[in-house]
Amino acid sequence: MSLSPEAVLEEFAARVRPVAEVVALLVGGSLATGDFQPGVSDFDLVALIERPLTKERRRQVERLHREFIARRSEAAKLHCVYVPVDDLDDVTVPHVTWAARMLFERPLTGIARAELQRFGFSVFGQSPQEALPPVTAAELREAVRDDLRRYWVPALRRPMIWFQDLYVDLSLFTLARAEVTLTNDELITKREALSRLERFHVPADLIDEIRQRREGQTVPVSPLSRVRRAWTVHRLVSRGLRVLLRP
Repeated sequence: MSLSPEAVLEEFAARVRPVAEVVALLVGGSLATGDFQPGVSDFDLVALIERPLTKERRRQVERLHREFIARRSEAAKLHCVYVPVDDLDDVTVPHVTWAARMLFERPLTGIARAELQRFGFSVFGQSPQEALPPVTAAELREAVRDDLRRYWVPALRRPMIWFQDLYVDLSLFTLARAEVTLTNDELITKREALSRLERFHVPADLIDEIRQRREGQTVPVSPLSRVRRAWTVHRLVSRGLRVLLRP
């Protein structure tokens, strides 16, 4: 029997709190914005921890996540960044992160921080608004530009990813959301971004395909259609990035 998102959060919170010395568990992403789609959306969490994880505690955290996935299928989409409270002021410091069934390190970006502050809530401990330093409008705009430059521009040189549904959907959502932030200093959901894809000349049939996947439907794509789609999306993203990153 599948669990509700709230039940998944409660069970994970109870398990991770003693293992990683978590003082606050923050919830962002679609769960915070009301855009969550069961079976489709990720759980985007930030665990504020008393001190950096030792090697032993990192092993315990990894074991916890793997065992949680084995117990609860919903946990496969649970992502968590472990941020020591003493490092909250530095947006560049990489932190232990669990995502895509592996443990690695990455920073808690300005975009993630801004989303937490505007929409996020806590399962326990301080709220994101209390715990995180504020992100100014200028800092948010620069964080968005940095994400486009550092991740999506190099992604244009990786031809194989454009055949994947994940990158097709995410890249187009990113363009729409980035445009709103860079223009109006606002943050929008993927659902809202979907309604803005026409602005980037995304074909209607592709918008409908993305909408169906957001609703949890399986959308078959033939090999030939996948090739055509990859070429189309790569072209649209390349053009969109040039516009958004224009000086």
